[in-house]
Amino acid sequence: MTEVRFVATCNAPLDVTFAYLDDYRNVTEYWHGMTSYKPVGALDHGPGSIYEAISRMGPSTLKSTIETVEWEKDVRIAYTSVSGMDSNTTFDFAAVDATHSTVEFRIEFRLPGGIAGRAIEKTLEPFVSTAARNTAANISKRVAEYYEVVRADTGRGAADLPK
Repeated sequence: MTEVRFVATCNAPLDVTFAYLDDYRNVTEYWHGMTSYKPVGALDHGPGSIYEAISRMGPSTLKSTIETVEWEKDVRIAYTSVSGMDSNTTFDFAAVDATHSTVEFRIEFRLPGGIAGRAIEKTLEPFVSTAARNTAANISKRVAEYYEVVRADTGRGAADLPK
């Protein structure tokens, strides 16, 4: 299994960062290469929510169905694939101070197909590393932009952010 990690620093409080990343509608804005990310079923966040995801990774289009297996507000969101590319993804959140936070992102993936799958996995690894770096930069940028919108709307706190 290949693993890629990064940490994104966000110019936003922890609850704002969590709210932004917890909203499935934002995934294609920050996740490099993700072209579609839609809930399947009644839940659109939290434990048991399931999503269909399509991403471009270099020359490949990868389709997966993933389920939220851990969800603790302002602490962690974790997903595992239930079909498609075999993957586990976690977002671990931490407050730096009252107006800054970090997100540690980790994705582990394995492609099916024995020796051929492992060869393709090695080919995709540089694309995944580049996508992870770009995703970290996108998270930092998009969360900061989102926070500016939240701050401009002084009548609402992070707990009232739209889902």
